Amino acid sequence: MEPKQAWGAFSIIVILSDAIATALLISIDIEPVLVLAVALIVLLVYFYVLYKRYHVEVVPENDIMLFDDPDDLRILCSIYGLGSTGDKPELRARLLRFSRIHDDSAFVWVAPKTVLFFGTALEIPPTPRVARTNSAKSLLKQKTRSAEKLSRIKKCPICDAKTPRKGSTCEECGADLEFYVALGGSKVGRLMVSRKEDEVRRKRFWDNSGGKGDG
Repeated sequence: MEPKQAWGAFSIIVILSDAIATALLISIDIEPVLVLAVALIVLLVYFYVLYKRYHVEVVPENDIMLFDDPDDLRILCSIYGLGSTGDKPELRARLLRFSRIHDDSAFVWVAPKTVLFFGTALEIPPTPRVARTNSAKSLLKQKTRSAEKLSRIKKCPICDAKTPRKGSTCEECGADLEFYVALGGSKVGRLMVSRKEDEVRRKRFWDNSGGKGDG
C-alpha cells in the first residue's frame, strides 16, 4: 500500500479512537464542551504534525549528487522510508531511484513501517471481475482464433489425423481443433482431452471389429 493510502487508513483509526474517547469522557459526566474542545485540538495537532512531518519535499537528482557524507544520505533514506543500511553508493542509488519515480511531484507522502502495517492490514483486496461468456467453448476459442495458431496444428489432438488445409474441424473424427487445442492449455483441459482420446479409440475399435464381442 502507498504511504498516502496507509495514512488515510491510519487516520480513520485515530479519528475513531478520538470519537470513542470523547464519548466515554462525556458519559462519565465531564463537561461536554471541554471534552469536545480537547478532542478537536487533538485532531488538529495530529493532522498538522502529519502534514508537516510526513508530506516531505522530493530531493531532485542533481541535489542528491551533491550529498557527499554517508550519514546525510542515510538520514535522507530514513526520512523517505527507504532503509538506511548499505554504503554510500548503495544509499545514493536508492535515493536516485526514489527521485526518478517521483520526478513529477515536488512533495511526496512517506510513512513509518507501523503506519504502513496498519494501512495494509485494513486494505480491502479488489474483487476479481469474471467475464461473462455465452459458453465455455466461446471462451476457449478466443485463445486460438488466429490463423497463425491454427497453422501450427499439424494433427488432430484427439485422433492424430492430419489437419485439413481449410477449416478447423477434423475430417476424421469431427473434433473442433480450436476447442481441443485450447483445452490442452490447462491441467483439467488435458485430462478432458485424454479422456476424449480414449473414447475415440474405443469407438474406432468397435467400428473396425464390426461390433464383435458384444455377445
